[in-house]
Amino acid sequence: MNYQETLDFLYSLSGRGIKLGLENTSRLLDYFGNPQLKTPTIHIAGTNGKGSTAAFVESILRASGYRVGLYTSPHILDFRERIQINRQLIAPEDIIHWVAALNQASTEINIAPTFFEFGTLMAFLHFNRQKTDWNVVEVGMGGRLDSTNLCQGRVCIITPISRDHESSLGTRLSQIAQEKAAIIKHACTVVCSTQENEVIQVIRDQSRRHQAPLLQLGQDFQVDIQSHSLEGQVFDFNGPEIWYKGLEIALTGRHQSVNAGLAVAACTALADPAVTEQTIRQGLRSASWSGRLEICGSNPSLILDGAHNLDSFEKLTASLSELFSHKRKIWVIGIMNDKPLAEITELISDYADYIVVTQPKSDRSALPEQIRKAFTNFKKPIDLVDEIPLALDRAYQVAGPDDLIVVTGSLFTVAEAKQVIDNQTHNS
Repeated sequence: MNYQETLDFLYSLSGRGIKLGLENTSRLLDYFGNPQLKTPTIHIAGTNGKGSTAAFVESILRASGYRVGLYTSPHILDFRERIQINRQLIAPEDIIHWVAALNQASTEINIAPTFFEFGTLMAFLHFNRQKTDWNVVEVGMGGRLDSTNLCQGRVCIITPISRDHESSLGTRLSQIAQEKAAIIKHACTVVCSTQENEVIQVIRDQSRRHQAPLLQLGQDFQVDIQSHSLEGQVFDFNGPEIWYKGLEIALTGRHQSVNAGLAVAACTALADPAVTEQTIRQGLRSASWSGRLEICGSNPSLILDGAHNLDSFEKLTASLSELFSHKRKIWVIGIMNDKPLAEITELISDYADYIVVTQPKSDRSALPEQIRKAFTNFKKPIDLVDEIPLALDRAYQVAGPDDLIVVTGSLFTVAEAKQVIDNQTHNS
């Protein structure tokens, strides 16, 4: 297969659905000699902020002189974004190689891996062959039964946990926390964000069970934001015997300082002499992560944000109130059908002057009419535009030069919008 045929094959695996469980991945990793155990790993679970936290950790370790593998999902524009070494995307020829090798192995042992299992296996194999010094691995969904949970985290980071994927992870916060805290294993250090009481109790119990030291934001280390603007943020980090003043990040949104603080706590917990105050500062300053309050245009302003559940929409609306003083806010929104539409639309209604409801190309997308009906108390205009390129066109028709267009609802929505914007840039 050539590269395009290989990609087409990978995407065809999406038809196998999402199958939480470790058997397929475990058997294939055994077949290849368990490459995931041969490189020290920082493993990241949680509901929101996993990708940004992973980007901060990767950038600090890279600034410290290490060769760092980064595995995240989903991607924005290119499947290769999921598997990176020192922020260089995996090469097309490597994807061809690993898909062929995994296909052969799957046939030999008679299993049918899913799309996500294939991606996780490729990442572990590629990182091992390329001799990474550290791997930074983001959980796909949950933790306990996620394919990534066959690695052994030297440090495990738990970002804020809230309700999401309830059909798979449970409807109670304590259930969801149990799924995510299952990445905590013996001999790791746990770095945890502030959490609801029932969540932190689960994390404490799991840490105690595995004799894993727990560092908790708000108790064992502090993040104090000193300044916050569209250009970035400055915060102080105060941890055990550590006080870093004036750390800088380029990412917008107060929650990103929290994510950066988790990364600092994780990297300092390694007690590695190569990780110094200088490399922490350098790594934080240079870290980037697209699709999160990403500014992509002006007159009118345009931002892309991958908010996809109630907690992330709360962070988005808080950032809009604090940082954007535009005349009107026009939202282009496409959401997955497993999200709490009534709660999300009620929240958005107070922050929108015009809404364009659309639908990304995903089997899980909520229908535009379904989303529109959820806006029960919104008395301003709502348009239904099925395709994202046309929805963006509609938003630009409505917006004046002093307005703000907000594209959000899912990383799938953001990805399609970013593709449209990139195509327009290249063709202009």
